[in-house]
Amino acid sequence: MILGITPFDVLLIVVIILLVIFTPILLRMRINSTITRSTLELEDMVNKSKENLKNLCIEKGNLDRDPSDDIDKFMDFFIVPPVDMDPSGLMKKFEKIMELGEDRFKHMADIIAPDANNEWKANISMTLKATIAINGVAKMVRHNLELSKKTGSLQILIMLQMGLPMIMKIVRAQFESTKLFSECKPIGDGLGPLVTGMLMKDVNEDDIEEIDDVVIGKSVINGVNVVIARAKGPGARIGRIGKTVTSIMEREKIKRLITVDAAQKLEGEETGSVAEGIGVVIGGPGIDKWVIEEEMIKKDLQVDAVVVKMSPEESIQQMTQIIVDASKKALEVLETSILLSEAGNKIMVLGVGNSSGIPNIVKDISKINIKQDNKKGN
Repeated sequence: MILGITPFDVLLIVVIILLVIFTPILLRMRINSTITRSTLELEDMVNKSKENLKNLCIEKGNLDRDPSDDIDKFMDFFIVPPVDMDPSGLMKKFEKIMELGEDRFKHMADIIAPDANNEWKANISMTLKATIAINGVAKMVRHNLELSKKTGSLQILIMLQMGLPMIMKIVRAQFESTKLFSECKPIGDGLGPLVTGMLMKDVNEDDIEEIDDVVIGKSVINGVNVVIARAKGPGARIGRIGKTVTSIMEREKIKRLITVDAAQKLEGEETGSVAEGIGVVIGGPGIDKWVIEEEMIKKDLQVDAVVVKMSPEESIQQMTQIIVDASKKALEVLETSILLSEAGNKIMVLGVGNSSGIPNIVKDISKINIKQDNKKGN
């Protein structure tokens, strides 16, 4: 014993020093290994999505060449938002940029699948969008991983690891959606088009009007004149509903608007629960919502909403029996809401969402291609 320090104390001090030195190193190795596996999984999903898209283009577009080069070049396609330092006219700039972006995707579908019909070109365009989204996430995760290695920053690794479980959860669902779009199957976000498609069950197919990927039908429900609008199906579309809906409301002298859409549920809430509210329920960047809200102020419109709640993952995964059952309940709530209007009035019902796998008129809901192995509450 020297100065009252025993050999055990010396050993303890050495162990503490080693822990202080090697704990960050071991932690970095552990986190780095986890993120590397996730990064490789993301990049594998990108490659599989591109391969799936290539096969779809060859099969449906009767392509006699490999479109892989065209697809790879388009993977870095981007849309630059307008400058927001001066907010005046910002939404109109956003609207124009998004329209140009949508036109570019349609043009790309024409290039890689020239002989495909319009419905399959819509599916190819939506599959391309989903693949680009996955590719963007994979590149960002890879960027942060390499940056942490370059700088030796443990903080970057820890922040990335904290957000990675949620990122992977959403991207895996997005990856599934690429396969669903390529097979023309419905997703959870198709709730709005499904409900409005059922509402149009008595509308003649020849009487349906089509404007900018939006279909419009007319019906009379208990004396109330109802104009029904939704994205055209069964191809994967969301439609340019802002301008189209406002032009129809102006033409038809609409006094009331009811929007039907999927809404994000809170953790603990049950998937498929139906709720009513007031306002325009339209997701996305907010451009279509802004256009309709401007019309709401000008025309002093009454605006109501019916939503079915689901998680973000469920909204981009294949539609389940729970959501189909919820769509029936939503239709009942919608029809009750329509009855609140006086007979002879003219109102509009807008089904918001992706129309993949959902025909314009849904006469038999049992023919919708839903996911069969879903368990309630899972």
